[in-house]
Amino acid sequence: MADDPVIQTEDLTKIFEKGKKREVIALDSVNLEVERGEVFGLLGPNGAGKTTLIRLLVGLLTPTRGKAIVLGKDVTKDINYIRERVALLPQEAGIYERLTARENLVYYGGFYGIPEEELHKRADRLLDLVGLRKKEDYQVKGFSGGMKRKVLVARALIIEPQIIFMDEPTTGIDTLGARIVRNTLKKLSEEEKQTIILTTHDLNEVSELCDRVGILNEGRLVEIGKPQELEEKFKAANLEDVFTGLVTGEGVFRE
Repeated sequence: MADDPVIQTEDLTKIFEKGKKREVIALDSVNLEVERGEVFGLLGPNGAGKTTLIRLLVGLLTPTRGKAIVLGKDVTKDINYIRERVALLPQEAGIYERLTARENLVYYGGFYGIPEEELHKRADRLLDLVGLRKKEDYQVKGFSGGMKRKVLVARALIIEPQIIFMDEPTTGIDTLGARIVRNTLKKLSEEEKQTIILTTHDLNEVSELCDRVGILNEGRLVEIGKPQELEEKFKAANLEDVFTGLVTGEGVFRE
């Protein structure tokens, strides 16, 4: 059990209706706790339920049954409280390319009613954090994929969220850009003590960044633990072997 959980789910389930009498169970009775300050990775093949879980936790979807508590509040009853304190960086996040890096942060923060002077103070700190201070007055349309992703990370953080959800944060960017984003996430975890919920297909990214991982398959949470502990538990050479074995049913053995 987590000492200071910021996320708790109990039998969390989401069922979508697909035509007459046809149902798709996207998430099936998930029980999960995430601790404050933890970097938690969600792994699973496409369609496993990762994005559905995140959307439930930020109130973009309503549970079919079960319960989700975020920052001590029920997502079905206190979603406005939760939304003011969490940030979501979706896989296909949009960015205002004609605005500068700083303007993107300030414009977004303005929607939350943050005073302009405070916004610029936060922007100063975040631009330093993600290494874009020297590029703050450049339009982002000329940025690389990695630099744009850094702007998006900083933009999500401008509201000073207690939890940040990131759906495939390095998808679609080159190796150097992915390294830049991972280094930024490391800083957030180590220096800012940020709680990060991360979905990714990059198992090296998971091993490098995540304190714990949860493996989803066909909507069910089939395993949870620290990467090294899972490798030892299943007598696997690496996390990829654990993941592949759990998803396919081959190649892993419990002690």
